[in-house]
Amino acid sequence: MRVRIVAIIFGIIIILAAVYVFFGKNWFSEQQFIQKQKNTEFMKNELMEKFLTIQEQSQEILNEILNKSYEIEFFPHQEISLEIDWKRKLNFKLTKRPFFDYKQIYLISNNELRILNKKKERIKWVKTFEGIISNFELLDANRLLILTKNEKAFCLNRDNGNILWEKECGFSPDDSTENRTVFQISLDKYKRLDSSVILMFAENEIVLLNNINGKILSKYVSENRIHFISDFDFLEKSIYIAEEKSISKIVIRVK
Repeated sequence: MRVRIVAIIFGIIIILAAVYVFFGKNWFSEQQFIQKQKNTEFMKNELMEKFLTIQEQSQEILNEILNKSYEIEFFPHQEISLEIDWKRKLNFKLTKRPFFDYKQIYLISNNELRILNKKKERIKWVKTFEGIISNFELLDANRLLILTKNEKAFCLNRDNGNILWEKECGFSPDDSTENRTVFQISLDKYKRLDSSVILMFAENEIVLLNNINGKILSKYVSENRIHFISDFDFLEKSIYIAEEKSISKIVIRVK
């Protein structure tokens, strides 16, 4: 009887051991894996919360620095001035803004195109067209393009004004950018600048502004009303302004 009881007990132990081997071990492993995943997920969430907190604090600090930077006077030792280099009287009135290349300035008055030499400040050649000049464009290979309001296009040689070809357009284009009163002079156009500047003009004044804080860097006041202003000539570090029957070269000097 005792032997049978012992045998039954051993049998139960063997069965339990077998059940553990086939089921219990996997269950315990699964529970450990689940707990490990929970711990990992908890750590991820905790780290993410800390990261977001740090990111938010960093953004607040950055915003504060940027706000402070606008109150600081950038590059206070750099002096910028607008100075007149030369002024030439004209016997005609410009109807378009001055254009230029590396050696010449192109002056348009109604149906006439005049070329002014930069260095000698004298008229090099004049070309008269049948219609009013509506558009002007400098092309490559020493050429320029003229469009007139009587629907014609002309391609000219820049040096002598000879017509290379002409064509009927069938339409009359119009230049809508003649009255631009503001543009930026960036660092790639003027290397000596510490930061880009904004040039504005109205009536008889030209103003240079710091593009970071809006501070006025320099001002040029003319005796006459300014009708047109050219783009920035990065070779001459200047602009050309058209007043009443005159054109002037205004240099932007950096010290």
